[in-house]
Amino acid sequence: MQSGGVQSGAVGTEPTVLMGTIVNPAGLTLAKIVPQTRVPVFASAGLGASPTWHAFAADQVGIAFTDAIGVVGDQRIRIDQEAMRTIDTGLAWAPGEFFSQAGEPIPQCARGTLRRVVDRLAAAGLQALVGHEIEFVVTGPHGEREPSDLWAQYGAAGVLEHEAFVREVLSACESTGIGVEQFHPEYGHNQFELSVEPLDPVSAADQVVLTRIVLGRIARRHGLRISLSPKPFADGVGCGAHQHISLRRGEAPVFSDGSGAAGMTVDGEHAVAGVVDAMIELQGVLGGSVVSGLRMLPGQWAGAFACWGVENREAAVRLICSGPSTPRGANLEVKAIDGSANVYFATAAILGAALRGIDARMTLPPQVIVDPSTLTEAQRTDAGIRPLSADQSTVVDTMDSSPVLRDILGDPAVDALVAVRRYEVTHFPDHTAQTLADRFRLAWSV
Repeated sequence: MQSGGVQSGAVGTEPTVLMGTIVNPAGLTLAKIVPQTRVPVFASAGLGASPTWHAFAADQVGIAFTDAIGVVGDQRIRIDQEAMRTIDTGLAWAPGEFFSQAGEPIPQCARGTLRRVVDRLAAAGLQALVGHEIEFVVTGPHGEREPSDLWAQYGAAGVLEHEAFVREVLSACESTGIGVEQFHPEYGHNQFELSVEPLDPVSAADQVVLTRIVLGRIARRHGLRISLSPKPFADGVGCGAHQHISLRRGEAPVFSDGSGAAGMTVDGEHAVAGVVDAMIELQGVLGGSVVSGLRMLPGQWAGAFACWGVENREAAVRLICSGPSTPRGANLEVKAIDGSANVYFATAAILGAALRGIDARMTLPPQVIVDPSTLTEAQRTDAGIRPLSADQSTVVDTMDSSPVLRDILGDPAVDALVAVRRYEVTHFPDHTAQTLADRFRLAWSV
């Protein structure tokens, strides 16, 4: 198998068991465990799994059956052994992919889909790096609200209140080979953000999965859990999962060192245009869960408008320009992503949209230099600024009918995504923000 995965890290004591994971269309992290002696089999022939793994729903009960996904048949999960990492004494981890019993890639497999999109970029002479921000809220062991009397937005009190947890997370990330860019308290009560270093797209998505596992394990040691839900508490702030994308053609960056808008090259302008143009259709992949609409509102820094701007935190696409304060260079931050998304599918959708913009030589719309919500509807229409939807039924229907997404991800993958998200909309149609937040608070936790 072509390798991806986290590219560095200490291995320590030989582990006794290995956990192989996949992320399904509902954004759930699913796992199989084998003793160390079975690792070679897990990596070659693979372990059996029902096609329904692609249809398990986020309510922890339902299965979103489709014509292509049912109780008949069997698939194989193979781990990428080159991406294997030791998490702790006795426990190793590796990302997995789905194959048929004959060894053919399964088109609903998210990691395999991302690798195919990366191959398309390479064929076009482009290479990508992706960095991720992981926002989460610390809760009690059953998802209950933790005390936050001393919490202040971005305040040092938050670090000191959870100092033992913070220190252990950083230590575990270092020993596991996770590159931490920064770790800080966030705006919401008991909310943190962990930003990890940019890697190639598949490795970066693998790193997110591994980081979530590390966070979950350490939280348990402290009698806590972490919530990655888009809206952990109805009266609190949302949690995003922003992605930072940079592209290069050969050795040359496309989002800087050019003569175009904000210093971009022609390729860079086309790439941004492609992402902005497709953003409404991408929304179901980036934030398609039944909880996502609670976050996708103006004033949440969630990127609730399909537009772009330099350092504009209310635009769905924020351009971070190159300069002395950005040693890694210019990049795009896509903000309309949350923790309920499948990270592999989300990255594939963004990169595919950027490549589509380059291939079609799409015209870059004018940048937005104000908070889009401060404009009138007529002003936004004149500027080509489109609001993302907070109605998840509309989001799912748009995803289902999107020729752009179907071209990027393929029909089987989109059909699986639509099925699990339509299941959520159908089974939780009239729930309040409170009941949705309560029901799904730990749905995407590990």
